[in-house]
Amino acid sequence: MDRRRDDNAEGAEPGTQDGKISRRAMVAGTVATTAVAALLPLSNSAFAQAPDSNSNQDMMAFLLLSEALTGVSKQALAPELSNSDPGVDPINIKNIYFDWINGHAAPSLFGKLLQIAKDNSASPDLIISKVSASDDTKFLARSIVLLWYLGSWYQPADLKANSAPGTRHSISSTVVSAKAYTQGLVWQIAGAHPMGYSNLQFGYWSRDPHDPSGPNGNPLPLFSPSKS
Repeated sequence: MDRRRDDNAEGAEPGTQDGKISRRAMVAGTVATTAVAALLPLSNSAFAQAPDSNSNQDMMAFLLLSEALTGVSKQALAPELSNSDPGVDPINIKNIYFDWINGHAAPSLFGKLLQIAKDNSASPDLIISKVSASDDTKFLARSIVLLWYLGSWYQPADLKANSAPGTRHSISSTVVSAKAYTQGLVWQIAGAHPMGYSNLQFGYWSRDPHDPSGPNGNPLPLFSPSKS
């Protein structure tokens, strides 16, 4: 009787020689299993695989994506790619845009766009088709287009809300940086410059504007010369 009372006392562990598992071992095993189950999703989460502007693969995917979306060659978007010797991009606007998108959109969604570019690198049309297949990726892609052209960030949710019939209204935006203000593609394509800044030579207004997305990165006239 005394031995049975001792075995059943609070905190006592039944013997395990007959193959039974102790109550303490069961509790410890449950805690360990719960902890592993809580940690496992982190190893496969979007956060663990967030896009990285220092990754050559992610950056090239971003340039391929941007080339398809904007219609401007990746050599024009990243001037250091235009020569056999990559060199250095003194302005590096692509990194500014990459990091901004990564910080202001869901990394998993941005990563999805980059993966689409990686999987369809040989076909800009296919990139656009797959990006347009989902509202989430489609409107983030539109934000990226506006970012490259205007140097300003428009929230994808605002663009989506403004796309419905009868809901047209002005949308607020954020100028990403001083560099972004001066590097918008709209200025390069129009052959103009933003208010308060110009790196063009005196007399530039007398020449036809040029498209920076010509073959092999060489500019082409945006408009046909007028004939007299």
